[in-house]
Amino acid sequence: MGSVPFTRRLLTLLLLAALQVLFLNRICLFGYVTPLFYIWMIARFDSSMSRTGILTWAFVLGLLIDLFSATPGLNAASATLLAMFQPGLVKLFVTLDRHDVFVPGFMSMGGRQFAGYLLLLTLLHHTVYFILRSIPLGDWSVLALKVVFSALLTFIFMLVAERVSVASGQKHS
Repeated sequence: MGSVPFTRRLLTLLLLAALQVLFLNRICLFGYVTPLFYIWMIARFDSSMSRTGILTWAFVLGLLIDLFSATPGLNAASATLLAMFQPGLVKLFVTLDRHDVFVPGFMSMGGRQFAGYLLLLTLLHHTVYFILRSIPLGDWSVLALKVVFSALLTFIFMLVAERVSVASGQKHS
């Protein structure tokens, strides 16, 4: 079992899915920019989770969003692919001891490493998501605009969420 209790992980999944479906999916700045903040959960999976657990949680999260967003399989596919690469992306930025339980964040990785990790993770997800959404592939410049600017907005949302999380954690310590 991972270091995060099942009920807390389930609550996070439900809250992020509801936030994405009810609010964030309605944002479409300039016809191109939509934040896909739900990947925050995948970004924060701890190192104690099994590969199967990571893939299952990400698939269920993406599928739940797909069910309420009329995007048949797009979020499930891109979230599952992201979850497949998440442990490797963490290892690109941090050297881990096999026995440490590690949760990616500002406090555990440092600001630069965490920002680099989040940006790479977000660009990977958004590239897959928008390519799948744009099939058949048409205008590559529009696709690039959607990927880059949606990824930047999502990245900013995740940085803010991390700062709020760190600040609220320090108040309770």
